[in-house]
Amino acid sequence: MYLRKFTFRENAGKKIEWFIDHVSLGEINLMVGKNSSGKTRTLNALSDLVSMLQGNGTSATGPVCYELLFRNSENLMKYELEYDLETIQMERLYVGDELVLERGEGGNGVIKYESTPGSLFLEFEIPHDQLACYAKRDRLQHPFIEIIHGWAISLRRFDFSGDLGKSRYALKSAFEAKEIDWSITNNSLVPVITIAGEEYPGFREQILKDMREISYDLEDFGIIHFSERFSDVSQDRYAVYTTEAGLEKQVTQRDMSQGMFRAFSVLVQVNYYILCGHKGFVIIDDIGEGLDFGRARQLVQLLIGKAKEAGIQMIMSTNDSFIMNAVDIENWAVIMREGNKISLYNYENSPEIFEEFKFTGLNNFDFYASEFFRSGLKDEELGEDTAEDTAE
Repeated sequence: MYLRKFTFRENAGKKIEWFIDHVSLGEINLMVGKNSSGKTRTLNALSDLVSMLQGNGTSATGPVCYELLFRNSENLMKYELEYDLETIQMERLYVGDELVLERGEGGNGVIKYESTPGSLFLEFEIPHDQLACYAKRDRLQHPFIEIIHGWAISLRRFDFSGDLGKSRYALKSAFEAKEIDWSITNNSLVPVITIAGEEYPGFREQILKDMREISYDLEDFGIIHFSERFSDVSQDRYAVYTTEAGLEKQVTQRDMSQGMFRAFSVLVQVNYYILCGHKGFVIIDDIGEGLDFGRARQLVQLLIGKAKEAGIQMIMSTNDSFIMNAVDIENWAVIMREGNKISLYNYENSPEIFEEFKFTGLNNFDFYASEFFRSGLKDEELGEDTAEDTAE
């Protein structure tokens, strides 16, 4: 299922209001924009909603409104939500044009019952602080809710400028998949590598192949018992190691460069995600941070290829001009902020302007730096070109 559009408003009418205006998304999205343009705030708004749909809390500081439009196979699904701190004020879910779920402030509502033929709607009452799209999950009676929940639990968000598990170790080396929370992407990689290697024989070779594609010539990687001299930690600890071609030494995660480890961590987790058959939603904030231009470009292109092949919707954010120039502008999502309003321009909502740019001869970064994405070639520019042609 793909998220096609969403609108978000927080603290409406107040001086601290934020408004994300009808953002449209494609299947692959390189979100570009200046610092403080709203990239992270937009991603946080999505992550907050996902947290609530998973039955967890939110970081919102006041009244919030969401409107989301999904494409699920041939159907469109629209989800609307309003809440104020701990009270859900309104929640609606549409499948196509049919309203299949509606609840109000007190927790009372109606929901379509689908385990038998016909259009039967049942009344319900749930706690005022719980989403019906979490509390009323039932595969047989309300399968449309399970679709929304499945989208939420499929989210993987990576902060590429962060740790991504480099400083995290494991206290054991044997695991069961059910004990791991796969949505936490900055935990130790030891459980992921252990379980993925046991479940999928081709996992190890795929990681080595991918690392070589971004110019890290690895011969091996795995798990090693880890200890630090002069450490007060008495428990056994396990860490990730890699071995590079031409070097016999196993390099533990502590001694790997931050950029290399970030790339390794993302590739390990994304590959396992794909091997498990997920066709969901992956966010990578500040992609390429800490990598040189060549490797950052290779990593972005590698991830785009994987996402397209696996049917994953992906958002990667950056303000790096080299990465912008390496990615087709058809996959761009340009974020602009004017006061408290955040807008997004992409091929989905501005196809004529994006097509027009292809004939300018400029590089991708110029599309962003000149704000061509807002209005295309200006009339005065066209006039100047015409005057020059006439003079010739």
